[in-house]
Amino acid sequence: MPPSNLRERTYKIACEIPVFDLHTHLVAPCFGTLNLWGIDEILTYHYLIAEFLRVRPDVSGDDFYSWSKSKQADEIWVALFVERTPVSEAQAGVVTIIHQLGFDPEAVTLEELRAHFRGLTPEEQIDRVLQISGVSKVVMTNDPKDPVERAIWDGGYVADPRFLTVLRLDQILATGNDQGDRSVEAIRSYLGVWIERMKPVYVAISLPETWTFAEATLIREAVLPACREHDLPFAMMIGVRRGVNPSLRGAGDGSGLADLTQLELLLQEHLANKFLVTTLAKENAHTLAVMARKFSNLMPFGCWWFVNNPSIIAEITDFRLEMLGTSFIPQHSDARVLEHLIYKWDHSRRIISKRLAKRYEALDISGYAVTDDQIRDDLARLLHRNAEEFLGVS
Repeated sequence: MPPSNLRERTYKIACEIPVFDLHTHLVAPCFGTLNLWGIDEILTYHYLIAEFLRVRPDVSGDDFYSWSKSKQADEIWVALFVERTPVSEAQAGVVTIIHQLGFDPEAVTLEELRAHFRGLTPEEQIDRVLQISGVSKVVMTNDPKDPVERAIWDGGYVADPRFLTVLRLDQILATGNDQGDRSVEAIRSYLGVWIERMKPVYVAISLPETWTFAEATLIREAVLPACREHDLPFAMMIGVRRGVNPSLRGAGDGSGLADLTQLELLLQEHLANKFLVTTLAKENAHTLAVMARKFSNLMPFGCWWFVNNPSIIAEITDFRLEMLGTSFIPQHSDARVLEHLIYKWDHSRRIISKRLAKRYEALDISGYAVTDDQIRDDLARLLHRNAEEFLGVS
């Protein structure tokens, strides 16, 4: 089979497969103002803020954050989309969104885009974006220690079957329960209460590259027992360095290379737990894939944040396929703005299908010709079934 034909077949089928988005920062409609959408939110995404402040050294972080949201968007639009060719992945993502929404990205004005979004309700846009992106379910990131979100959990939460919950632990482990108690007993009890209220599909935490097994007492003695009790996977997102440039605020985080022998120790001690793990350093992603060959309770997932770039996604997907077959979760969107689902899954479907077709080409050379049914089954595993089965949801 000519390689071009295999690539075309695989991509065509990939576009037909619904996506289960394992990790986002999106929220269900009932969360109101926490639901970020529209062109101004798209343009003021923290990736683009960092790129803007790099090309506009005359603007300080304090200056930028003193501006209104609309002025921030105006300035980013001019600097990154009018005065420059949008070649970075974050810039190209905006172009993809504009194009998929039916506009000419080379001709449309910012005011025309704003007028378009003003004519929509959040509910209408959620329906449309999920349809365009081919996403059937998204997993939220839920934090009961956030006062705005807590108010909704305490009196306004309405479940939406398209938006699944996750209990985020960063603030809980840092500040303890509602009385500030950080003891093992208090944390485990607090988790039990919120697991019962939220019905999460997993619990999650982000960790710096410096985290150690020895210091992870609350994880080992409170979190993991609670996860076993409620049959929930524990998701670890490893390698973030917070605030390396504080003047950039939310755009000022960096990445670091973690010692994954610390994770290995955790896996050895807790074989009865299920672990979802992604790393921020590309080098750690390879070590994680090797580790997943040794621990069947470890599920590598996604290409997170600074490795969510096409060249790196391709490399990581290649060695995961080569070492793990189709037994991993290749991507999650990490979307913070609703319309991110459009570009992240458009770009990721292209890359994942091309890397999978590369493996099919190797099989074809060896005399093994894959069928469309096999391609469809493989892509279903990668795009939704592996996540659903690992989480125990349908």
